[in-house]
Amino acid sequence: MTQLKKEEYARQLQAIFQENGGDPAALRAAVQDLFQKLTAESEDLRQENAVLREKGEGRQSLRQYTHMVALEQAQTYAEELATANEELATANEMLNHQNDELTAAQKTAEMERERYYELFDAAPEGYLVTDGDGRILEANRTAGLLLAIHKDSLAGRNLLTFAREGSRADIKARVARAARGEARQTFEAEIQPFMEEPVHVSVSIVSVRGREETEPSLRWMVQDISDRKQNEEALRRLNREVEAARDEANLYVDILTHDIRNTENVSNLYAELLADRLEGEEARYMANLQRSIKKSIEILGNVSTIRQIHRNASELKTMDLDAAIRDAIKGYSRTTIRYDGTHCRVWADDLLFVIFNNLIGNAVKHGGPGVEVAIRVAEGSGSVRVSVEDTGPGVPDEEKDAIFHRYEQQKRGVGEGLGLYLVQVLIERYGGGIRVEDRVAGQPGEGAAFRLTLKKAA
Repeated sequence: MTQLKKEEYARQLQAIFQENGGDPAALRAAVQDLFQKLTAESEDLRQENAVLREKGEGRQSLRQYTHMVALEQAQTYAEELATANEELATANEMLNHQNDELTAAQKTAEMERERYYELFDAAPEGYLVTDGDGRILEANRTAGLLLAIHKDSLAGRNLLTFAREGSRADIKARVARAARGEARQTFEAEIQPFMEEPVHVSVSIVSVRGREETEPSLRWMVQDISDRKQNEEALRRLNREVEAARDEANLYVDILTHDIRNTENVSNLYAELLADRLEGEEARYMANLQRSIKKSIEILGNVSTIRQIHRNASELKTMDLDAAIRDAIKGYSRTTIRYDGTHCRVWADDLLFVIFNNLIGNAVKHGGPGVEVAIRVAEGSGSVRVSVEDTGPGVPDEEKDAIFHRYEQQKRGVGEGLGLYLVQVLIERYGGGIRVEDRVAGQPGEGAAFRLTLKKAA
């Protein structure tokens, strides 16, 4: 009988764990109920044992022994059930703690979701979520303002219906590419808000596929760029006006330069005729007049060359460096110029001659009577170095950096400095550089050396 009870209790305990294993509270209640039943039966056994004592000693001893064994087994089961009950209580506490943590995590997730939604809804750009066909699933407040429809009323509408006729085909094609998973689509288009004027927008579309989604959804960012478009159009209009004004000014400058040059040539001709007939003080005045006329002609020539540089963006080509230098030397037959020649070809244009004409002219002008000029050429791996040296008074150290800047030579006359400025502009246009040094290192008074580099042509 005791063995049957034991097996029955074991089956009941196993059934309790199978039925209530997922619910700690129910499991605990069922185990406690079984424990109470076992305790009650144990009490019955004690009472029965007391009755058996009153019967015969032999029979009473046997029955007492049997009941004592059953009682001990029941007590053992009771202790085991008490231990299991404590373990269940511990497990229940752990489950309660985990439940509290899960509740806190859910609360945090909900707060993050609300914060994300606030950022999404309050963003200054229009954000929309659509399906692969452009049907709106979600929109923020700015998108509603752009389309002139409340954001909640946009759900279910197709965004393509807001595209202007001229932009609709392009937007539809880009939506299809984005839905296929191609790269982010970024473009500009015109949209037609509800009962309002068209709006220029910048659009960006990207495809996003969730883990459980069979079809991708599209994320849209739409930004109003109407003001920028208007500013760009105003700038283009202003540029056209400036270009027209510049062309008109260039026309006037061309006419003025042409007429002044003709007038100066005539004046120079009459000055030369008069110079042959004058003597003494009058001849000296005439010589000064001739120098002024020639200086004016030189200034006009430099201005014309500078304007030609800025107006004609001609492509560089291979030029004969030796021919350009020798053409410049021809204009200074009365000056001693040492030059051994070169076979180098450099990247330049037809104005290469102007560089050496101005450098030699600068040396002659400021070098004084008897000045000598030397021109040296040295080849590098990808460049050609040219040095134009003179025996004049040189350039003071404090003026070496400013000598190529027009109008900054305060000690010189009107128009001075344009020639060297022109040289620098041309050399930089050819991709080279120029600097001025002492002909004899550390002795500025022994003459100047203008050292320039040009790109070597094959």
